[in-house]
Amino acid sequence: MIQIDKKWEGLTISRELSNGVYYAGVRHKHFVLRTGMAGDWIAANEIHPNGPFQLAALEVYRRQLLSLGEIPLEHLTVELLREALTEVDLAIIGEADLELEKKLTPLSAATPVGDPSSTPLSGEATA
Repeated sequence: MIQIDKKWEGLTISRELSNGVYYAGVRHKHFVLRTGMAGDWIAANEIHPNGPFQLAALEVYRRQLLSLGEIPLEHLTVELLREALTEVDLAIIGEADLELEKKLTPLSAATPVGDPSSTPLSGEATA
């Protein structure tokens, strides 16, 4: 079992891929994804400065994956994901990322409370 660094406690989501990534004779399906950090996109663009957006996005997801089955992290490369990750599974990782983002968004920012005010703004009232 792969240990997850304590600094990511409460900032991860676990899901299963449909097809999994084939590595060392096994299809690895269970993954743990951490929340995205500001540096993920910066690093992806530094590593792949002239690459397509999809390559940068794959790099970001690779950085966010704390585990994928029993694949050692040093072997969890963009090249492996590029060759072995199906579009369906890429979408599952993307959905998990969005779900995690919503989970971590403060309730006050995620959901407006009550109906919009029908009272004009003070600037509008005097104009």
